[in-house]
Amino acid sequence: MKKFFTLLILSVALTFAAKAANATYAWFLAGGGTDADYPVKVVTDASGNIFFANKFRNAAAFNGINVTGSAKGSSSSYDYSLFICKLNPDKTNVWKLYSNAGGVEATSIATTPAGDLIVTGTIKAVKGAATATANIIDAAETVTTFADLGTASADVQSFVAKFNSNGLIQWAKELNSSASKDTTVTTTALATDANGNVYLTGTFIKGVILPGTNPVTLTSTNSSLATFIAKLDGMNGEVVWTKTTSGGIVSEKLSDLVYGDDGYLYTAGVFKNNATPVDVTLDGKTFKPSAFASPALIKLNTDGTVSYVQIRENLSTANDARVGCLTVKSGKAFIAGSFKGNAGGIKFAGNTIATTANYLNGYIAAFNAEDGNDLWQKSVVSPAITDVNGLAVGGDNNLYAFGGHYNGLGTGTPGDVDFGDGLTLTDATNKYGDLYLAGYNPSNGTTQEVHLVAKGTASETAYSFTSFNDKLYLAAVGRSAPLTFENNTDTYSAISGSYDFVLVKYTVQTTPISVCNQKDQAVFAYFNKADRSVVINHAENIVSAKVFGLDGRLVQSAVNQGEASDIRIYGINPGIYVIRTATVSGEAGLFKLIVF
Repeated sequence: MKKFFTLLILSVALTFAAKAANATYAWFLAGGGTDADYPVKVVTDASGNIFFANKFRNAAAFNGINVTGSAKGSSSSYDYSLFICKLNPDKTNVWKLYSNAGGVEATSIATTPAGDLIVTGTIKAVKGAATATANIIDAAETVTTFADLGTASADVQSFVAKFNSNGLIQWAKELNSSASKDTTVTTTALATDANGNVYLTGTFIKGVILPGTNPVTLTSTNSSLATFIAKLDGMNGEVVWTKTTSGGIVSEKLSDLVYGDDGYLYTAGVFKNNATPVDVTLDGKTFKPSAFASPALIKLNTDGTVSYVQIRENLSTANDARVGCLTVKSGKAFIAGSFKGNAGGIKFAGNTIATTANYLNGYIAAFNAEDGNDLWQKSVVSPAITDVNGLAVGGDNNLYAFGGHYNGLGTGTPGDVDFGDGLTLTDATNKYGDLYLAGYNPSNGTTQEVHLVAKGTASETAYSFTSFNDKLYLAAVGRSAPLTFENNTDTYSAISGSYDFVLVKYTVQTTPISVCNQKDQAVFAYFNKADRSVVINHAENIVSAKVFGLDGRLVQSAVNQGEASDIRIYGINPGIYVIRTATVSGEAGLFKLIVF
């Protein structure tokens, strides 16, 4: 038996090779109503189900789902209502969440390893409404009401809620500005860890009250915009710990938050200091942002201990540096956003990103996740506006960026969008915003591919981006009639010329770690460090999988009785293994896998 497996592993090794990135357009879904509707975020769970969060006014329709939101009140326009749907990987509807009272907007969503959905966002009373309430309605039509909200336009509170995998409410908590709820508290980002705990970032002006049996109140040292980070118990939504900066500068905003595959928490945003910069302190770490919006990357342990705060100086007097997204994978942290290129740029160690463009330019910056040191930086430049709105690492281990670009504004001359390394997008007929997808080598930032995801005669904007194995999901807003996708066949026309939410799927080609006598070459295996499972993907035709050690010993096995798309095997210790699969027709597949 030992000799057999030695030969087997040698044959496996001969077939092991990395494949270049190759993203391919798959499909789109779109919807909305006659008013302006926008996406918020798209995420997946461990089974590949898709969760798509949006905000809409009055009424909206998407993928056969119809929702009616809050009444108009005395305002001249409708307030936004919440709409979140869960879709199977084949894009069929599973359930929906929505609101129909008050102004309710999701600001972020995340899933837990158990498949629960965590939602955070803002709540406020509709101006002129009979009662100062807002609500969320779960998949079983159970109504959760938030009462006694402030009635002034600036009286905006926030909430966090947990729904199980069936869309049923588990708990809902308010984050209030004060006992009288008379100022603004906004959550900006959300993440969950391997144990289902919840992490939040947000902003407040005067104060914020975090929920719990013993609520925690944070206050700002002045009336400027301050930021906070908090951990909530995933079982009941009660606060575990909080962190906040001094609040003594012009503004602070952490715009994204992720739980990395290394078990640490990462958050990124911008800090704008006073004209005469002063020190800012977070958990004992002191730093001094510049007087212009300075990008920041922060690493924390799950107990709230801050490992580092990395600030990069914005040299632009136009003060337009932004951080929109963050992802962490395999020892690297990537942030992205936009900056004013011709007004100084952003200073990194040994390099300053600057361009000659008159408008905002997109950028990506890579850091060593362990210590926060700079690795590489990249810009996305056009004659007008470019931005990077989403980052994700695909199943092929390449970094992908999703964003929007204007290749000309006003009477200016349209031109190419330059991604570096000789790759450009040319669309000289349109000066308005189009959508792009770009692929990069995560080790050195080399641009590997560029796609014009969708284009039209009006303005399209990217909002959110996520990956699951070989799938990429892109959330955007579309206004064109028609909006034409990359395959030049699929089109969509926005309803009454309004802004509609759009969900686009791409797939990336991934090479199996090893395959012997397996006709379905899409099958591949990998180790998911987040929940420490061995995953065999595209397993619809596989009936069994067995994990063997290098000594030929059977370690673990699984049977696929329900024709699931993935097979997951838990309890595998670190080491090198061989996985043997069998299909209904008796065909065998062999994989070499390292568990770490």
